[in-house]
Amino acid sequence: MSVDDLRECGFSAASVRRRLASGDWHRWGRAVVLGPPPSIQPREGFADSGLSERGIAWALQLTYGPHAAISGALAMRRSGWELPTSEIVVVLRDRPRIAVAGVHVMRRELGTVLVLPGGRRYVPAMQALLDTLVRLDAVAGADLLDAALQRRVIDAVSFADAVQERCGRGRTGAACLRALRDRALSGSRSEAEQRMRALLRRCPTGPWVANLAVRDAAGRLMAEIDFAHERLGIAIEVDGRAHHSDRRSFERDRTRQNLLVVAGWLVLRFTWEQMTQRPDEVLAAIDAAVRMRLHA
Repeated sequence: MSVDDLRECGFSAASVRRRLASGDWHRWGRAVVLGPPPSIQPREGFADSGLSERGIAWALQLTYGPHAAISGALAMRRSGWELPTSEIVVVLRDRPRIAVAGVHVMRRELGTVLVLPGGRRYVPAMQALLDTLVRLDAVAGADLLDAALQRRVIDAVSFADAVQERCGRGRTGAACLRALRDRALSGSRSEAEQRMRALLRRCPTGPWVANLAVRDAAGRLMAEIDFAHERLGIAIEVDGRAHHSDRRSFERDRTRQNLLVVAGWLVLRFTWEQMTQRPDEVLAAIDAAVRMRLHA
């Protein structure tokens, strides 16, 4: 709550100061938290912060003013993008007048903003992803991009278009975003898929088709296979090093795999560790699957 809200509820300025001094209430930015002080760990999540995600967003809007917009993980999750990051970012045109622990303030032109009842303002999810990526180191950024591509919340072309629009002369993080754009446009969804593509070049049993769309008898999309041998009906699925089996992703992956099996596909699944540390075992499994199908 704000101090004005508390006064409207009947608390005097003295009683507010007294509760803050006693530790019953705490300040977070310009908001007053009625309870323990928030402990927000941007890389670890919001669960232990003491505030709900909506509460964090409200406190950020109160702290940074009506012209600020919430970006980063909060904006992506507001749009339904469940990605493995909890970076808290606020976008402003002007220099911030206050610093809040665990919050990164980015200065740039805002463009399109989603305004919710109550005054909370969010940047679009794609822009929130870009804001987050420029905050991360190279490995963490690549992992987040891989996760976004693997979970189908973005595609390579739309991501490249957003990067092109963002990366004007002198823009913060332009080199980082261009490198990630090139990665996304490399022909596969993730570094893991690039690794598998390289392995399949050593396997003389192709052709292997990347990102094959499989449809049911009614023409509805049933699944998209990372690498498929259409003639033999072999599907290869890869998990990148950023792969996170949250419950929703776990359920979706298993449903998709079951649909492929029922449709007659032989599904092989390989992890990042298998592809990078035991590639010969991966190739042996693929070769065995091919020989089994050839002699079926």
